[in-house]
Amino acid sequence: MPDAIDSTVNSFMANIKQVENELQRDLERLAYKMKDMTDTELLLTAKKLNFLQELVDKGYGKEINNLMDEYDVLLVNAAKEAKKRGIVAMGTETVNALQILKDLDTETLLGRASTWSNEMKKLMFTNIYSGTNINSIVSSMKATELATHQLNVAVNTGLRQFSDLSRYSVFKGADVYWTYVGPQDNRTRPECASTHSNEPSDGYTEKQVNSDTDTPFGVRGGFNCRHSWMIA
Repeated sequence: MPDAIDSTVNSFMANIKQVENELQRDLERLAYKMKDMTDTELLLTAKKLNFLQELVDKGYGKEINNLMDEYDVLLVNAAKEAKKRGIVAMGTETVNALQILKDLDTETLLGRASTWSNEMKKLMFTNIYSGTNINSIVSSMKATELATHQLNVAVNTGLRQFSDLSRYSVFKGADVYWTYVGPQDNRTRPECASTHSNEPSDGYTEKQVNSDTDTPFGVRGGFNCRHSWMIA
């Protein structure tokens, strides 16, 4: 059953697809103009192109900011849960560590946009300069997607890792037990299945999570893992 993180990821991906489609339409119109340029005009135009900035201006930057706001919500929720259980507020070092994680995920998403932008620019310039048929160029441009499954996985992994580490950070060292929550089906990784099936009746202690399982806090089952460590 989809949870709040699934909804956030789906919304982000849908919005990024809209941004991508809008920029793709602009780039297709540009490609038709560039095919009629002289070599000198083509070179000058290529030097001025900044598809990454165009992408950010179209809304990619806004969507990343909105996504990072959801990271803050996850941290606030973890702090609220801790407060209900009498856990003191997080220290400055904890907040700074989680901020670094947010910054790294932001850089990852900007890096994916930069890679896409460079690939698109190279595709357009190389093919137009070499005289490739414009219909083939446009077809290749449409096949060069930003809102891919890989981006979806990266966003989902980042959010779930941050959510997990937020809870771990606020409850670190506290006398609580942890339970491994998530689906158990034919997609479940062996390490996740093992953690679930071997869970003590009261849950795992913090030490046991990191020493007796192959699914430590934050890492869990690895990339795109659907499981989370929750307070039992």
